[in-house]
Amino acid sequence: MSNDLSNTLATLAKTLQSGAPDAAWPALDRALAATFGHTLFTVLAYDAHARLMLRPYSNRADISPTGGAKRVTQSAWVKRVLEDGEPYIGSNAADIRSVFSEHALLIEKGCESVLNIPVRADGHVVGVLNLLDGPGAYDTADLGIAAIFAQLMAAPLLAVKASMPSPDDLGDALESV
Repeated sequence: MSNDLSNTLATLAKTLQSGAPDAAWPALDRALAATFGHTLFTVLAYDAHARLMLRPYSNRADISPTGGAKRVTQSAWVKRVLEDGEPYIGSNAADIRSVFSEHALLIEKGCESVLNIPVRADGHVVGVLNLLDGPGAYDTADLGIAAIFAQLMAAPLLAVKASMPSPDDLGDALESV
């Protein structure tokens, strides 16, 4: 492991150890930007029982505002990422179109590739880290390093999941994925 990556992980771990929950997401944002790069970075907490995802963090409110919620429907992406806990790499605009309902806005903002990294706790997916950037940006991403970042975020995502509203409380504000 390079010294840069080691330092990035150590800085993130120190922030997480501080117990300041609001500091976790921006620290993760900086760490993932330094390691993988991204135009858009979002975090989604996932409640499998409620079939609901909630966005506790986004680095670009103009694209994906913090606090957004999505109802989870059945799709190949849901099966792969949320049910099987496997990462997803999309390499181009066609991949973005196949996965995101808001694909036109994402492509307009230069987000033509994606790396979705599931976060697990107790054997279940509790959230997803989403990196989006220009075409082909994640084709050679080190998924082992991505999994380390994801695992570091299990506790913060469990905390978000514990306080998530029910789908009934969100009403018409829900998007679908």
